[in-house]
Amino acid sequence: MDIVTIRTFLAAASAGSFSEASQRIHASPSAVTERIKQLEHVLRVRLFERDKRGCRLTAAGRRFLDPALKMQRAWQHGCEQTALPPRFTQLVRVGGQHALWPRLLMPWLDAMIEAHSDIAFHAVAAAPAQLNRALDDAELDIAFLYEPQLARGQRMEQLADDRLILVTANPAVDWTKNFVRTEWGESINDELRARLGDLPSPGLTLDLGVLSLDWLARTGSSGFVPERLAESHISSGQLEPIEDMPAMAFSPYVCWSAAMEDNLVEEMIATARGMMEGPTL
Repeated sequence: MDIVTIRTFLAAASAGSFSEASQRIHASPSAVTERIKQLEHVLRVRLFERDKRGCRLTAAGRRFLDPALKMQRAWQHGCEQTALPPRFTQLVRVGGQHALWPRLLMPWLDAMIEAHSDIAFHAVAAAPAQLNRALDDAELDIAFLYEPQLARGQRMEQLADDRLILVTANPAVDWTKNFVRTEWGESINDELRARLGDLPSPGLTLDLGVLSLDWLARTGSSGFVPERLAESHISSGQLEPIEDMPAMAFSPYVCWSAAMEDNLVEEMIATARGMMEGPTL
């Protein structure tokens, strides 16, 4: 049994499909099938039930999940710790949704580095689906995002209350005439459609995070944005909330591995919350 086989098992368990697992680990579907067969042979149990819809863990597979996660984390931890320069005692891998990096996570990371000169940090920006997958695959220790998906071995807390609101840079124009779709995640898109029906189709979708606010202000457009992200644009008069339009709960969360040190996680969350309570996010 090797770490490649363990990663293959975990990818299949997470994806619910050997085919999707093969894409995640960059192997052929036949290689995934063969590795799972070998693992089942070594363990002398059946780990998956397979049908046209995909694959599901058997009772034995579910019991093997936690040990497999621990093996993968131990391997990654060993590789990372071995590669660290002597002045560092540990590595913390941080992920954040693109929209949260410019005003929250950049200064947050500066503060954490200053407070912990003995900790090495690895920081990435990604979409919510990628962050959730990286947490699930133990490739991240902690992540800040708007659409968390809590999985086994993880903890989660809401960072602050926020909501998605409709704003415009040109209140003299009906918002339906200059509406631009801003991308904040599939679940919020579904809620918008459910509550407002078919929105105007502008032929433009912005998946630029906080830069979407600058685009709306520069082009005199309208769109849905997180209220906290828009505070500085609203206070400066660049954007204006549109009254009598529904606002939807849309709050940032922090998710982390349960294996992380409690005191460090508490400090990280407290630092992030302190920054969010400032004049602008």
